Amino acid sequence: MVVTIDEIETIAVIGSGQMGRGIGAVAALAGYETYINDIDESQLEEAKEQIEWSYQKTADSGAASEDEVEAALDRLTFTTDQEEAVSGADFVTEAAVEQQSVKEDIFQDLDEIAPAEALLATNTSGLNITQLAEVTDRPDQVIGTHWFNPPMLMDLVEVIMTEHTPDEVATTGEELIESFDKTPIRCRIDIPSFIVNRLMRPYGEGAAWLAYRGEHSFEEIDSAMKYQEGFPMGPLELADFTGGIQIRVEGEQDHLTDPRPMSYDTEVCPLLHELYEQGRYGRKADAGYYDYSDQDEPSISVDAGLGFDPLLIWAPIVNEAAKMVENDVASVEDIDTGAELGGNWPMGPLEKCDEVGADVILQKLTEVASRHEETNKLAETLPCDLLVEKAKNDETFY
Repeated sequence: MVVTIDEIETIAVIGSGQMGRGIGAVAALAGYETYINDIDESQLEEAKEQIEWSYQKTADSGAASEDEVEAALDRLTFTTDQEEAVSGADFVTEAAVEQQSVKEDIFQDLDEIAPAEALLATNTSGLNITQLAEVTDRPDQVIGTHWFNPPMLMDLVEVIMTEHTPDEVATTGEELIESFDKTPIRCRIDIPSFIVNRLMRPYGEGAAWLAYRGEHSFEEIDSAMKYQEGFPMGPLELADFTGGIQIRVEGEQDHLTDPRPMSYDTEVCPLLHELYEQGRYGRKADAGYYDYSDQDEPSISVDAGLGFDPLLIWAPIVNEAAKMVENDVASVEDIDTGAELGGNWPMGPLEKCDEVGADVILQKLTEVASRHEETNKLAETLPCDLLVEKAKNDETFY
């Protein structure tokens, strides 16, 4: 028997870093007995202090009462003893460092000490969940849960299935997320980057290629996407903020050798390699696409992007979203919800497609693809069959 939502009373979180402590705080506030486990006693103490601080902020804002906060703190147990944390848990989520081998070692241990009916989850932004499931003797009880940072404030959680995951197990995961007062979206296939980060890739890559070819400046692109389209940050500004240059370049080989469906088979834009080799990783390095030696954020004028066509960025994103629908990775609604809640986008890509018309997107995508005739990105930028069909039949996604 596998635990159902009505039977989940105790939750264990492995790892007390920023994500682990946030997930634990959410679980306890939602009424669950919650154990937070870490091998580092000082990090556990820091996690406790941070949770107390965030709870007080929650109470101050009126989102929870002082009594609710006190009750949540009483439901929290911090321990370096993994068996104490896990042996009585109904749902165990691992939130350790984002390294496949480390997570696999943890899952082997969890499989041995967690109750037979317990569900095991991993918090990851894109690692191979299928491989994690397969190091256990309960692969049908393993799911991915991609939380967004910070968990206390961000509403979205991606629930990722593997080929071993029954629908009822994914549903239990979604019901648990909903009980946390969060919004789940389902990724039905374990693909690299899942839903939201998969949309983020062409957002940044498309901009990088336009800049690399000298067609538009960084400021022109970012200004258009930020002020005309309403994104919280332009794609290049966002990459600097998140360390995207370093993440893309250092993760390139892992992506190229990823055995999962819809794996990436193209290299990142050469501009990213040039910036990386110069040590321009983004804000944390005082330089990325922009220079931060004497500013905290780039100066991007409202008018700089007036001559830029935002559909040059939108079209590849819409194509990627359509590919996910075509391959039954996710529903139209979940893809757009992910973009809006996970990326704070002004609208989802499929809603954008309906707004401007699939034929317009197809025309713009063909224009983008023509620029890649001499690069390895050509196949990736060609329009998928579903998008062609929508344009041909004048159909919408909604």
